[in-house]
Amino acid sequence: MSAALTSLDPHLKRLVDEGFEIEVRNSHLVVRNVPYVAFDRSLARGALTCALTLDATGLTATPQPDHTMYFAGSTPCHRTGDPMANIINNSCPQTFGDMQVDHYLSCKPEITLRYENIYDKVVAYEGFIGSAARSLDRTANARTNTGAMAASDDSPFAIPDSASARYGIGAMNRKLMGRVAIIGLGGTGSFVLDVLAKTWVTEIHLYDGDQLLNHNLFRSPGAPEMNLLKGFPFKVNYYSQIYGRLHRGVTPHSVKVTAANVDDLANFDFVFVCVDKGHARREIAEGLHRLGIPFIDTGIGVGLEEDAIDGCARATFIRPGTPWPDVEKLLPFGDDGEEDDVYRTDIQIAAVNSLNANMAILRWKRWANYFRDERNEMNAVYMIEGNSISNRGGR
Repeated sequence: MSAALTSLDPHLKRLVDEGFEIEVRNSHLVVRNVPYVAFDRSLARGALTCALTLDATGLTATPQPDHTMYFAGSTPCHRTGDPMANIINNSCPQTFGDMQVDHYLSCKPEITLRYENIYDKVVAYEGFIGSAARSLDRTANARTNTGAMAASDDSPFAIPDSASARYGIGAMNRKLMGRVAIIGLGGTGSFVLDVLAKTWVTEIHLYDGDQLLNHNLFRSPGAPEMNLLKGFPFKVNYYSQIYGRLHRGVTPHSVKVTAANVDDLANFDFVFVCVDKGHARREIAEGLHRLGIPFIDTGIGVGLEEDAIDGCARATFIRPGTPWPDVEKLLPFGDDGEEDDVYRTDIQIAAVNSLNANMAILRWKRWANYFRDERNEMNAVYMIEGNSISNRGGR
């Protein structure tokens, strides 16, 4: 009944088309994910519901015979935290239809005293409650576009992408579609994945042969999922499970990329190289250069200076056709010495890792013409002490 009625009734269909999350069951309409302000002025989401009255044709009645609705959630308040006494008739938990509700709402249109259709009624009550939420966060809206986006065949996400529709950047996001690999899932590589998983890239392949250990978590995004850490999983397997909840195309490869298997990357559109060994960087760079695959190599270097950490973060973009001698000048192929010990032992380095990852992601997006690019640089280095970025190469 729900699907048939919402597709046939113009007013219910309009609610769906505008992005409301509605459900029709047992002759009742339920509007979910309605934002509101709670007593403590925090934002929350509840549900509006009312009985559906149908006319002789089986569609929702016009005008609506009943101007009231029910609300499931804590007390909806104004932005000040004061209850919305202007629309709350009473607050008595009860069962309405087959749904538990908490508040009975009543507000008549000032002129007509009744709503012309169910669409007007829902929009009005969402406006009463949601406007207070939007005064604190302008993006708070019951128009989540969940239903509309769920049918998007080319979306790579495991959940509906309401952001693209909300901000009108769907066409821009599709510029990023393609097969991408991340080599190295340490601090910087895991942050690259965190941002990459929120883009429309079609596939994200993870390459790393190491297990995830406790100290890794302190320079990685998010909080640990403890039940997934049992048994010391490979980094790629752990992160693929975490980010598979958001992006459908995350694939783990628990191997170290070397000269022997670098040709397995031949069909990728772009590669992020996030390794900390010079000899490994050389083998990977030589292979990707030979295969003609564009890639960004990342690196950070820190040291102790007068009881404070100083250093830099680097993102180097190598486009196809770059002469190999130029690549050798830009990338550090020597293995680090003792000065690398600070990086290996200091767990308070996530800020530099995340910055380095975002430098790489921004450069990739400029390459894809997602962001404007007036410089087209090959090498960017951020210096911590001076809070400055120097660029090299490009126009």
